[in-house]
Amino acid sequence: MAFTWEFSALFAKEFANFPTDQQDAVLDFTATFAAHGLADFTKYTGKITPTWNGATVGSAQHAYAKANDLWHYHLGLPHYNYVHGKYATSDWVLHFQWPSKGSHIRLVDVCYHKMATGAFYVPGRKYLAAAPDPGEPEEAATK
Repeated sequence: MAFTWEFSALFAKEFANFPTDQQDAVLDFTATFAAHGLADFTKYTGKITPTWNGATVGSAQHAYAKANDLWHYHLGLPHYNYVHGKYATSDWVLHFQWPSKGSHIRLVDVCYHKMATGAFYVPGRKYLAAAPDPGEPEEAATK
């Protein structure tokens, strides 16, 4: 089975300006995903979990994350923390959409796991839009 991934439109623009260590961490994740998919989380150094697990059950944030199939991966930035026996965590996470736990994901954002206020970060709707098809005229892609 082929495992494929894509950037959301906004994330693709932002990724181009990321420092090299952040780009490398994201691309390490995509390389592992392309080789193994997400059936076996032990193939990854960082923790992978549904984003809605970080939100209060019954909250709008929880419903939004679940409805949009949002997951996140601990990238190891600025470094990995090994405080759990099964997985490593980090301050920065990569958010991605994993519809129906299928073979395709969309990378949508990199940000702090928790904001300075202590609130769990969930990417906004503007991060979820797919990049237009390269063969499609830009005018048609925005309709």
